[in-house]
Amino acid sequence: MITLTFYGEIIPQKILDFIEAVHSRDIQYYASDFLNEFEIEDEVIETAIERAINACSSLKIPYYLHFKKIYIVKQNYIQTDWKLSPLGCYLTVVNCDPSNPLIAKFQTSLIVGD
Repeated sequence: MITLTFYGEIIPQKILDFIEAVHSRDIQYYASDFLNEFEIEDEVIETAIERAINACSSLKIPYYLHFKKIYIVKQNYIQTDWKLSPLGCYLTVVNCDPSNPLIAKFQTSLIVGD
């Protein structure tokens, strides 16, 4: 990863946008897809993402490379969602509540294979 350091200067917005684009290139999946695919609720996915971010922090993995909170405007309200990298998806599913049979089956398939 490249680290840019500007001494005593304000970083131009275009450079900040470029850095954000580089960091976000692998973040391509939506957490809302998990909600639909595994029939889970918003609170469950939020808890799983929070735990997954904590796992990244414990392992000194920059979470912002794998999780990005986004806001989507639908009709007259704003809805939050998350964009996830492949690692972010994996950590989110692993940290979901296994009392949901679809989640439990998927978690098991990660270890046993299918």
